[in-house]
This record gives sequence, C-alpha cells and structure tokens, in this order.
Amino acid sequence: MKKILVVILILLVPVLGAKELVVGVGKFEPFFIEKGETGVFIDIAKAAFDLLPQHHVKFVFMSNERIRIELDEGNIDAGCNIFKESNVKAFLSVPLFRYTDVAVSFKKKNLSINSVAELAGKSIAAYQGATDLLGMDFRLMAEANRSYSEHSKPFVTTNLLVNGSKDVRIGDIFIFLYDINRPLHKREFTADDFSVHYLWPDVYSHVGFREKSIRDEFDQAVKQLQENGVIDAIYHRYEDVLRRH
Repeated sequence: MKKILVVILILLVPVLGAKELVVGVGKFEPFFIEKGETGVFIDIAKAAFDLLPQHHVKFVFMSNERIRIELDEGNIDAGCNIFKESNVKAFLSVPLFRYTDVAVSFKKKNLSINSVAELAGKSIAAYQGATDLLGMDFRLMAEANRSYSEHSKPFVTTNLLVNGSKDVRIGDIFIFLYDINRPLHKREFTADDFSVHYLWPDVYSHVGFREKSIRDEFDQAVKQLQENGVIDAIYHRYEDVLRRH
C-alpha cells in the first residue's frame, strides 16, 4: 500500500508543481468559442500546451485589443492571435494561426474573379481594415469603387452578400463558412451555393509571451505538432464540418 501511495505522489508532483499560465484569447467564432473553450485557434493552442505539462493553462476570453493591452501591462502571461505589426511587448511564437482571406460570390451569378483587378466595378463588402492588409492593388481598387464598404462585424458582410445587397464578400473563409451555418442562413444556403475566389496568400498570427523561455518551449511543441500533422488536421476537421452542415 505504501508503495502505491509513493507512486501516486510521484505522478502528481509535476501536476501539483505546474505553474499557472494565464493566456488571453479572442472572442470571435469559429476561431475562439468561449462556450466549451473550443474553436480552431483554441484547439491548436491547447494541443501545443498539452505537450507542456509543467504549465497549467488558464484561458481568459477578451477582445483582441484588450489582449494586447493586458500583455503590455503584464497582467497576462501570454496572448493568442498577435500580429507582428501590433508592436506588442512580447516574445512572439512561430507563425501559428492561419487566416485565408478570399472573395466569395454566388455561383448563380457566374462572376469571373481571378485577380484583384477583376473586383473593379463590383459591389463589395469587406472586413474593417481590409484596405490596409490586402495590398496596394486592392486599396486602389477599393478607393475607386463607390460600391465598396467595410464592416467591423464579419456576419454583416455575409448578410449583405446573401441578401443580394453586395456581389462579393471579402474575408476569411472559415468565418464565412461559420456564418452561413448560423440559424439565419442554415436552411437557405450551403457552401455549394457559393464560388470561392482565392486571390491572396495566407496570413499568420502568433502567440505572444512575456517570458522568452516559455516561448521557446511552446515553439518546440508547435514544431512537434507540425511534424505530426496535428495542426493541419485541426484545420481540415473544422473546414469539413462547416462545409457539410
């Protein structure tokens, strides 16, 4: 009996001695879903932290701007979805969270959109800040287009597309697929009703850490997940589920 207790204590020491790591995460679906602590990016972060049992991770949901502020002020230990351009005082992980911005249109309209130039003259709904992120050609097109608009909430761009107010929606493919699965649209449309035009390369964000040593441990965990195909599998799983619904 004593031997069994000794073994149990030995196994519990790493857990009991784990350091709590407070990690700020976003509040926009399907990347960060507060209910159930799930979502594309949450699942990727969890998979990496699971390889670091010396840290007990506590996720705290907040806006992206609040994550940057809390990280700068030292109130959290790490923050997810940090872009290099944000100038946050943190040690950034390897590129991890993937965004795939695309142009989406109704198949029935049979629009030819194989380049940014072919967006000219079309009514477009894009996410806020798109003209700052999608290149100079896109900015010039948008500035010359009276039917171009930007919106702070992604579901608004989706609504404008599906109700016929706009010809094209610009934004991340995962967010679009998630939006058309909302109760408002689920009975009316499926992914097969739309054409997806891939015009831009993927963009990645990072996890920012206050401590370089923890960042280095995290990067090693991410490398292992990449080599094992775990991260790609998470992206594929979410896309398959969203397309099937």
